[in-house]
Amino acid sequence: MAIPAFKKAEISPGVHVSYIDSWADKPAAELPSSYTTIIGLHGVGFNSAIWTPLLPHLPASTRFIAYNQRSYTGSSPAYQSEKEGGTDATAAYLGDLLAFLEWVVAEVKLPGVDDATSEGGIVLLGWSKGTLLLFSLLSLLHASPSSTTSFISSVQPTSTSLLTSHLRSILLFEPPGSAFGRPPTADYTEAMASVSPPNSSTPSQFADAFAGWIGSYSPPSASSNPDFPSQAPVDQLPPSGLAALDPELLAAAWEPQACAHGFSWRLAVAGDEVATLAKNAIAPPLSPSVPVGFIYGARTNGYCLDAAKTVGGWWGLNPFGEVEGGEKKVVVEGEELEKEKKKVAIKRIEETNHFAFVHQPEAFAKVLEELLDELV
Repeated sequence: MAIPAFKKAEISPGVHVSYIDSWADKPAAELPSSYTTIIGLHGVGFNSAIWTPLLPHLPASTRFIAYNQRSYTGSSPAYQSEKEGGTDATAAYLGDLLAFLEWVVAEVKLPGVDDATSEGGIVLLGWSKGTLLLFSLLSLLHASPSSTTSFISSVQPTSTSLLTSHLRSILLFEPPGSAFGRPPTADYTEAMASVSPPNSSTPSQFADAFAGWIGSYSPPSASSNPDFPSQAPVDQLPPSGLAALDPELLAAAWEPQACAHGFSWRLAVAGDEVATLAKNAIAPPLSPSVPVGFIYGARTNGYCLDAAKTVGGWWGLNPFGEVEGGEKKVVVEGEELEKEKKKVAIKRIEETNHFAFVHQPEAFAKVLEELLDELV
């Protein structure tokens, strides 16, 4: 596969990021007047080249842009946190996202949302730890007096007009349970025990253990429900962990030296604070101000399955089968509220895991297209 070349953007004084653009080689004269742009946010240990397998399967009318967070290839060094939980780093990286949005709209001239058709505009797609930036963004949009949002007080928000004119929807692909303040599941604890305190490990050993776990499969589950396909044994599924990536993609995308820093910044210090912030971000008392979609692989690791179950509970949707948009009810703070049509949706991809867009890029692209149609 051809790995896209990284380009560079100076998004604020002293801060630059590298990025890929699926349409970088298209002459300006050949660009349509209106199209949708997906901006991808990568997770821990993998830079934006990880999205490469997905690009050929996207609709012809969809542009894909993804930038490398600080500490990854071609971008500025990591933010040196001074606060407990690294919440000041979280604020800095949210600022980077907003600055990149401003830069890319101005410099690349991305079209906004068409008011007549609700098409076009920007869709933010977060994967794994990258979803925390989207929780943070939604916390700006869903202002709360809670102290859990104090970490973003220093962030200068992107102009309201830009968010109104360009931000179409937000898609979350497998946020980890830590994004919801959930305790680690047994699969995570077992996989990481030997490289976590009180045990010692090198950065390389920690990164390898993390990659092996995050890309692992859950055991097959039995179900008599005809709507749930039978699940294959793990040894019949595509390779797990780093083996899921071919050598060229692994060399381009895997950055193990960035893993330790990726674990160091959070939405809040305590788990209950994280849970409060995350719930207010994607399941506020009223409908989300921006449509939100959730995607997960049916055979992903236990921590991400736990996250899917958590979101399904918040939204009043069944996370263990495909859920169409529509009039749904959700229980928030003990009160049953009516959700606006197609404001939230959950999509499940069978027989895959945290690397769904690597294992099944065509199916992943199809789910993206469905969500773009459903979420308005």
